[in-house]
Amino acid sequence: MIQEICDTDIYYEIMGQGVPVINIHGYGIDHCSIKAGLEPHFSDRNGFMRIYFDLPGMGRSGSNSRILSSDDMLEVVMQFIDHLLPQDQPFILTGLSYGGYLARGLLHKMSDRVKALLLICPVIGFRRRGRQLPNFRLWERDEALVSTLSPNEFVTIDQFLTIQTKPVWERFKQEINPSLALPDPGLMNRIRDTEFSFEVDRLESPFDNPTLILLGRYDVAVGYKDAWHLYDNFSDATLVVLGRSGHSIQMEQPVLFDAHVRAWLDQIKL
Repeated sequence: MIQEICDTDIYYEIMGQGVPVINIHGYGIDHCSIKAGLEPHFSDRNGFMRIYFDLPGMGRSGSNSRILSSDDMLEVVMQFIDHLLPQDQPFILTGLSYGGYLARGLLHKMSDRVKALLLICPVIGFRRRGRQLPNFRLWERDEALVSTLSPNEFVTIDQFLTIQTKPVWERFKQEINPSLALPDPGLMNRIRDTEFSFEVDRLESPFDNPTLILLGRYDVAVGYKDAWHLYDNFSDATLVVLGRSGHSIQMEQPVLFDAHVRAWLDQIKL
């Protein structure tokens, strides 16, 4: 479906009925990345209405030359939510990477409506220069697989995946690769490294609802150390750093990822 928000065509999908779950994907990709990781967990659960959408300039959403910053991006997301949901409707919130940054912006602005929060490899500060990043570590490589990759494919897998096996590559190829050619480079460059004009992690009081923060020990895109200072903002939070994983933890460590997401969902009272 397409809905015009702030003069921008926003592509979205709605699955199921019940408490809304707003899912925000990362920078330069599309909703398929977060949908693939989360949707299987709702196959045997009722009472959740999952909303997946593409951010402006990404996936199947339109672009807009007036979007200049993360503040502008957040405004589009807020108006999108207000268009789809009654203004007093509580919702669950998930964010992947840059989506985790936007999700915290929503929490700052709309904390009274957020019933639960999931942050997957969240961007903490959007300016890359200040991030504490680990050294990349390769844990497993299928040399036969790597020998079949094109140079561009190898660069992609070698930058992001600490587990370089066929099952991981097949998921990456299906869930991430198709979206990499879709973003509007002009919009991506305009918002790149733009941080919110407000202190996103300064909350009036700790967030008291179920929160899960999942991080990769060898995530060379956003790191994991910068997320530790978030912990005191959440009185009911589980913060987990998964070893042998980078920025694609749902693919590299699917068993652990799935177990933690299921436990988080079990804590949510509908």
